[in-house]
Amino acid sequence: MVIDPFLRQLVETDNFAQYSLRSTFFVRKLRELDLWRVIQEVRKLVQVSASFEWDNLPTLGIDLAAWERIENLRITPVLFFCHPRVLAEQPRLLLYYRTIALISQKGLGSLVGGGVAGIEEGRVEQVAEQRIRQLVQALNSILSVIAKSTPDLQAEQFAGYQFAAAGATIQGSWNNAIGEEGIAQVRTILIEHLRDEIVQIVWRDSTSTSYRAQDHAALLARVADMRSIRLKDGYHLLFGSEPDISLRDSKNVPIVAMEVKAGNDKAGALERLGAAMKSFENDKNINARVKTVYIVRAMTPELQTRISQGNPFDHTFVLGELLANARTQKTFANLVLRAILGK
Repeated sequence: MVIDPFLRQLVETDNFAQYSLRSTFFVRKLRELDLWRVIQEVRKLVQVSASFEWDNLPTLGIDLAAWERIENLRITPVLFFCHPRVLAEQPRLLLYYRTIALISQKGLGSLVGGGVAGIEEGRVEQVAEQRIRQLVQALNSILSVIAKSTPDLQAEQFAGYQFAAAGATIQGSWNNAIGEEGIAQVRTILIEHLRDEIVQIVWRDSTSTSYRAQDHAALLARVADMRSIRLKDGYHLLFGSEPDISLRDSKNVPIVAMEVKAGNDKAGALERLGAAMKSFENDKNINARVKTVYIVRAMTPELQTRISQGNPFDHTFVLGELLANARTQKTFANLVLRAILGK
């Protein structure tokens, strides 16, 4: 198959790798946020909206003119304004009202004194009454401004507001997460190709899950939380820091070691090359014949020359091409499969 020259050049660039990882990071974080389920839960409240009393609106932080606007637009109040009973009964629905108000976790925390993330992530089963009052007043005050200042406000637009707010929050954490996302995507490629060999997943909290094909997608959603993967015949993939991925046999001898350099660190390509070589030392000290695999974010001419001259690794892959090219992914995964199956 002939590959278009522009496409070949494109997937080898640093920008392609960076933007590809950014996209997968956003998808993964949106899945973790589970905003759509929260939206559906609030929409269920419409069925019982008559049971929510909205007495003394100013104490809820709701401006009277904003309330009238929502009524005139025939928007069910609980779809827009935050009622204290909602947070008392379903604390995690705070995520709905914060995102419709287009305010970040950090921003809302600065107004009420923190603790927002724990509530939204479901780690707080019961929120103190005073904290609920503060959250409701802060959110409804902002929502009142939106109601009065948005001439074309429509309930159909709310989800757009919410995902925009979620995206802004995710963007704020992106720059510090690019290296981790690169590793997560390399893990994902391996798992996709090794599914017939997987026995168990071991998580960071030291619990384990038996692998079932029907759970494959759900397990991939937690790829960043994996500590190791137990394969058939005692083989296992260890996820660490030096190297990032180590395939070991039943005697815990490293067979294949992989290092992923995808981060936004200030070091140049040659400095990252040296760091990668150093990362393999642990596995090489155990097994001098371990196969080393270097996954680099972008291949510069200088880096290509250094690798070609010194042959420091058994195999080298460019991350962008690995993400985009199915044939390259198969070649990469086969390094592990051949070691396991002895082919």
